[in-house]
Amino acid sequence: MDDWQSAFTETEYDAIVLGTGMKECLISGLLAVEGKKVLHLDRNSYYGGESASLQLRQFYEKFRGEGTEPDAKLGAQRDYNVDLIPKFIMAGGNLVQMLVHTKVYQYMEFKSVSGAYVYRRGTIAQVPTTPGEAMSSSLMSAVEKVRAVQFFAWVANYRENDPSSHSAGLIFKKKLDLKKMTTAQFFKYWDLEADTIEFVSHACALYVDDSFMNLPAFDLVRRVQLYKDSFSAFPDMKSPFIYPMYGLGELPQAFARLAAVYGGLYMLRRPIDKIVYENGVAVGVEAEGVVCRAKCVIGDPSYFQDKVRKTGKVVRAIAILDHPLPNTNNADSCQVILPQGQLKRKHDVYMFACSNNHAVAPAGKFLAFASTVVEGPTEGLDTKAVAQRELGTALKAMQPFLDVFYDMYDFEEPIADGVADQAFISKSYDATSHFEAEINDVLDMYRRITGKPLKIKKHDATSHFEAEINDVLDMYRRITGKPLKIKKQLL
Repeated sequence: MDDWQSAFTETEYDAIVLGTGMKECLISGLLAVEGKKVLHLDRNSYYGGESASLQLRQFYEKFRGEGTEPDAKLGAQRDYNVDLIPKFIMAGGNLVQMLVHTKVYQYMEFKSVSGAYVYRRGTIAQVPTTPGEAMSSSLMSAVEKVRAVQFFAWVANYRENDPSSHSAGLIFKKKLDLKKMTTAQFFKYWDLEADTIEFVSHACALYVDDSFMNLPAFDLVRRVQLYKDSFSAFPDMKSPFIYPMYGLGELPQAFARLAAVYGGLYMLRRPIDKIVYENGVAVGVEAEGVVCRAKCVIGDPSYFQDKVRKTGKVVRAIAILDHPLPNTNNADSCQVILPQGQLKRKHDVYMFACSNNHAVAPAGKFLAFASTVVEGPTEGLDTKAVAQRELGTALKAMQPFLDVFYDMYDFEEPIADGVADQAFISKSYDATSHFEAEINDVLDMYRRITGKPLKIKKHDATSHFEAEINDVLDMYRRITGKPLKIKKQLL
């Protein structure tokens, strides 16, 4: 009996996880840390699934066919790590908290992203998040800057549990109850222009459409505060985002290592023939006639095609450049959001660029990406034609290309929550260039699988913070590349 057959038959697992995408590896790691017995399978020969980072030859063979060689003008192939679905990490967000909570950051190196920008009226400009930045921003008129300064100052000072911070107005004070007033009412109070509302909600709060206007304003303020506070999560941040050295594919591999440390078992190149159900409940998987049993089965949509629905399509362009994106101060890495209203669309367009600074391309080369939700018909059109129609403004900004590739895929989500049939399915990766929606999907999956929300440990059981401070100092060193120097002084 082969080793994989023994692993299939000699024990029953708490969970079988299918696919090694970022979401699946994160769930696997979290379950393993809790003492669950996890078997993790992937039909591919590499970690990451749709969120993998590929070497240049692998990338070319995926998009241009086996045996395709990259052009020599692109430089050393070994210096490329091309993300299939690139996304930045919010420095103050839930994913960083999970990295610290699980100590997965110890397996990785990070660097800050050099800039965050927004497209407005035909040009790219930096996103302001403080009163000072608002006053110097090219996005607003002089009168609008005054209103924006008051808005950002109030949002920065707001504290949910401090009623004194809820009052607004210099002369005529008004208490703003953010949990009762809608976001539309909140913006109306501040009398902000439509363009200002657009970049605050899409480039700072990172909403993907305008449905948020009917939500309580508390959610908007919380999101803008997270965006602003992420700038101070680590010293010398030039944007609210960080990114792994060597590409996003390092994330699923790091969580896979975490699961392995806690007894999780991984098998690559292990396709399955089917998921096994008994009385409508998932009880395991079958491969080559061998059944492996588990209390639940977890995976990405490709393993559960009869249990997901298609809700749209995502189109993406992946380009290799020899120049930074325009009007980004020659940033070696950055995000640019093109709000839907600026393009007369229903969905935002996202641009993403990174380079040698994050060890994903040779010196002097850049990887640039553009993505969005497909809004027009696709029948009879190839992926390139769809991308040029949907991403036209972004593609023009990225040119000239050394080479460019196009990808389009269905956005799929589970029909049911998985509690009844114990088949828990992640959503496809969305069109955004950040992880906020994806991490919410992971948190929701964890709650459905375990029956409880994930509690991220803020500190250990000791009566002091030495262990936590050491974690922070270690992550600071990994992001900045240098230890934190603390001045000591006598009392």
